[in-house]
Amino acid sequence: MPDRRHIVVIYTDAGGGHRATAEALQDILGKDRRFRVTLVNAYTRVLPKQDLFARWTSRNVEQTYNDLVLRDGRTGLFCLGFYLLAVLNVRIMWHQGRRAFKAVWQDLRPDLVVSVLPLINQLMIESLRDADGDPVPLAVLITDWQEMSRAVWFPRNGNYHAICGTDASLRQIENKRHPPEKTFRTTGLLIRPAFLDPPPSDIAKTRQALGLDPALPVACMLYGGGGSWRMLNLAESLLPEPPDIQIIFLCGRDAALADALRARGWPFPTVVEGFTPAVHTYLGVADIFVGKPGPASVSEAYALGLRLLLDRHLMLPQERPILRWVERQQAGQSFKTVEQFRCALTDLAATRPPRSGATASAAGRNAAAREIPDVVAAILGQTSAPDASHEPGGENRNPRGEVQEGHAGKVVMP
Repeated sequence: MPDRRHIVVIYTDAGGGHRATAEALQDILGKDRRFRVTLVNAYTRVLPKQDLFARWTSRNVEQTYNDLVLRDGRTGLFCLGFYLLAVLNVRIMWHQGRRAFKAVWQDLRPDLVVSVLPLINQLMIESLRDADGDPVPLAVLITDWQEMSRAVWFPRNGNYHAICGTDASLRQIENKRHPPEKTFRTTGLLIRPAFLDPPPSDIAKTRQALGLDPALPVACMLYGGGGSWRMLNLAESLLPEPPDIQIIFLCGRDAALADALRARGWPFPTVVEGFTPAVHTYLGVADIFVGKPGPASVSEAYALGLRLLLDRHLMLPQERPILRWVERQQAGQSFKTVEQFRCALTDLAATRPPRSGATASAAGRNAAAREIPDVVAAILGQTSAPDASHEPGGENRNPRGEVQEGHAGKVVMP
């Protein structure tokens, strides 16, 4: 058997979605005998000396984003200012960063580099061009719904492969006149394969094992891997008139939040969990997802057939297109105040019957995890790209972004 092709995935821990996508790639491609995968954090392994946030403040760029933007909820002007400073950081340290990446390529000797983060993709293109040996291709796998501004994800030149999970991002790359042979479309954003599995065949039994009532609807509240005290505020708004509902709180790495939730005497059944790799299990027994409109969490919840109740209060600028899509597809609704949340959740609890294994199917299936190995193989010239469907309201396209005549595409989660 020939040697496995070496895939190097470049990610960041600024937010949880980039690492989740990187780990999904490692899981999926690592099981394929054609590939072996190495994950590299761009900011801690490659660019720590080029991080002006770490040089000038007590936090590096990832910690600044996670602590001050996500955890503290500074998603307005402060967030935009952070993005501008991050872009400026890249520009100021461009030549040093280019040399740092070149050293990594010479050490790892990849056959393909896959970027699942924004801002520095042009830097990687140029560093790969500098590296010794045969040319190494770069693939940019966008983890956002679409680019927030031009060239944040997709550089203006065509010296890379673009992997798009939504029609919105596909239209953006087409508008750049990106080479069609370097454009790939997956049916949905890449999520872990576990979220593509059917929910438990006996949801009632699984709920009982968690200490929940099989007959009552379940809401699963999730605000990313870092958690958010917004969860406690929302739950407390239900105390004056508790609805007939149960809540699973997934608190991520915020142990203090989990302790505070466990210490309260709630008038409805609850499950409180910290950071867990079993998010798909908890979402799989729920009826309603409550959280911010992050691309990964929305994709995961929708793939499992949950109704979406999304929080606009902590919404990031790049998350607005997700909210618009959800509302346009009538896949859920949003709220901004705790009173709006209370009314919406109470209404959903009263009108949406609990799921069963037979009825818990998504309005559309996300198939990106099954498609990505052949997309990678096509980039490496090992095989042709697989067929793919389209998102609701979009044209029928294959993974290279080409319109397919006479093909009835399925409704899928983008």
